[in-house]
Amino acid sequence: MFKLLSRIRFSQHCQFVLWLIPFLLFCSVSAVADNAIPKLVYLIFDEDKVMASNIEFNRFDELSLNAKEEVVNHEVGNAVAVVVTNTRIMAYSISKSGWVIKEIQANETLESISAEDYSALIVTSKRFLSFNGKTGLWAETKRKKIFK
Repeated sequence: MFKLLSRIRFSQHCQFVLWLIPFLLFCSVSAVADNAIPKLVYLIFDEDKVMASNIEFNRFDELSLNAKEEVVNHEVGNAVAVVVTNTRIMAYSISKSGWVIKEIQANETLESISAEDYSALIVTSKRFLSFNGKTGLWAETKRKKIFK
C-alpha cells in the first residue's frame, strides 16, 4: 500500500515538474525579450544636413555639415547613431536628444566604427573613442602603435 502511494505521489510530482519546466523557460525568454532595446533612432542624409529621427521623443534633430565637409562613414545602433566626416566625429543620443561632436585630429584617419544599443566605438589611426548614448558622453584614449 505504501509503495502504491509513493508511486502516485512520485507520478504527481513528475507531472508538476514536466509542467514547470516549460513555464520557467517561457518566463525566462519573455524576460530576455523585455530587456531588448527597440529601434529608436534612424539617420537621414539630406544634401548638406544629417538628421536623426528620435522615435522615443517623436522629434528630428538636425546637424548641418560645414563647407567641404563630407560623410566618410556612419553606423546606427538601436539607440545611438554615429556619423564620421572628414573633419568631425558626431554621435547622437536619443536619451539626450542631441548631437555630441569631437573634432578629427590632424592626419587622423578612420579605421573602424560600430554602434549597438546605447554604445558606439570608433577606432582611428590615433585614438580609441567610445560614446555612451545614455549619458551623452565621450571617452577616449590615445593609441600606442607598435611598429615592427
